[in-house]
Amino acid sequence: MPMKIFAVYGFSNSGKTTTIVEILKELRLRGYSVSTIKDVHVENFVFDVVGKDTWRHWKAGAEVVGLRAPDESILMIKRPVMLDELIRHISSDYLVLEGFRGVSLPKILCATDEERMQDELQSKVFCISGLVSAHLSSYRGVPLINALLNAPDLVDLVERKSLKL
Repeated sequence: MPMKIFAVYGFSNSGKTTTIVEILKELRLRGYSVSTIKDVHVENFVFDVVGKDTWRHWKAGAEVVGLRAPDESILMIKRPVMLDELIRHISSDYLVLEGFRGVSLPKILCATDEERMQDELQSKVFCISGLVSAHLSSYRGVPLINALLNAPDLVDLVERKSLKL
């Protein structure tokens, strides 16, 4: 099966992570493997801890630093990486992007209220979730589904609307 991809976007504290977590749990219940990539918009954001061994590797000039532990592994790349480059390293049934507002992919919009929902609605949105989904069932023909209350219906939609790579 080719990997399927979609994005979940919206403003901070709109329910993006909660929506993704519920989608992940339901996709896993259905037997799918799932990966995620989160887009972070924080100035001077760093993954590493100052003074630790991997940080010292950066300071000495390493371009890629790998960290392997008994329960997890990570590769850190000391430069901005294009999304398509990251995607090439992932092999799973589904890839969920968090935050990638500008990508031309099927999307779920998470919003806190109707005003934010109106401001953020894009043509690729196939569903709206997040805090606003507690108050409405559809908007301009787009269904609103509360992921906490109805993850199975949301994932039914994800299965139909995600883009096959």
